[in-house]
Amino acid sequence: MNHRAFTFIDKTVFKSGNLLFFFFIIACLLSRLNSGFFFIDILGQLGFQIVIGGVILFFILLFLKRFWASVICVFICVLFSADILLSCNHCKDSIIDELQIRNKIRLMTFNISYTNPVSNFENIREMILSENPDVIQFQEISPKMLNEIKSLKSVFPYSTNLDKSLDLFDSVILSKYPLKNIKVVNNHIVKTNVILDETELTIIGTHLPAPLTSRLISLYYDLELKYSNVTRTRPPSMPNLDAAIKLMQNLKTLADNTNQNLIIMGDLNMTPTSKRFTNFLKDTNLYTYVSYKRPTFTWPAFVPSFLGIQIDHVLFSKNFRMIGKKTTNHFGSDHRPLIVDLSY
Repeated sequence: MNHRAFTFIDKTVFKSGNLLFFFFIIACLLSRLNSGFFFIDILGQLGFQIVIGGVILFFILLFLKRFWASVICVFICVLFSADILLSCNHCKDSIIDELQIRNKIRLMTFNISYTNPVSNFENIREMILSENPDVIQFQEISPKMLNEIKSLKSVFPYSTNLDKSLDLFDSVILSKYPLKNIKVVNNHIVKTNVILDETELTIIGTHLPAPLTSRLISLYYDLELKYSNVTRTRPPSMPNLDAAIKLMQNLKTLADNTNQNLIIMGDLNMTPTSKRFTNFLKDTNLYTYVSYKRPTFTWPAFVPSFLGIQIDHVLFSKNFRMIGKKTTNHFGSDHRPLIVDLSY
């Protein structure tokens, strides 16, 4: 009986291409779940990469002359892609007609990277002056980088948290326009109102922890420091997926208490293919714009942009419309800055 079972498994699982095929199916199924288990959550963030993997698998199966398996693989890719594209109704905001543009605001969110040496800041400063945002939100600011950011006060005279000691996941917001009601809500969430063209906008800056265990996050930074040519400081704290979920609930409460003109921006460590991300948009009644024809992948910056994922976002209430968005040079960070133009 054991011999028969072993023979069955050998023929069905380990036959040429089958192991990859079964792994692809399992990855597709698990990635569509909204689970608190970090491995399943990571699969959910990699939906775009799973589709690419399915296309590559199709050609592998053809090469192995596995016709029916290749047909099934294509069918699953189509269903999986359709589910990704259709599941996020709040990811389709955009504006095409320039006549619809009223007041505008340009926003930049940039995870500057805690381990980014301050020698890169002069290039970062030139990039910021060139892009000319109205409001910038920084995350992962080391004490030395914070001192450099203070030099931007001549251009951005209004700010939050510039004179405070910051944690790895804290945010700083710089603005050309007056800010009021500045406050830190719980940990790692900064909320303020910006007055622009006599309109008051609520801006929330945040940085959600990565969907990993604390040990894996610590390992990531240890490897980055090990293979760096610069002596850097290890980040002081390593929150995990559980902390991210708690912060998301805090953000939902804040969104519920803000009737309009709300913008949430930052490194959310979620991609548009994730059920956790799409559910968050529905729960907060916020919107964004995602295009797979012109993607704005923000991480990791050390690979070509088309191989990356977008985990940095600008989300907004329904009275805003997106004019456009783009990424630009990262200058030593593992993230590319995300720049978004909104009409309101």
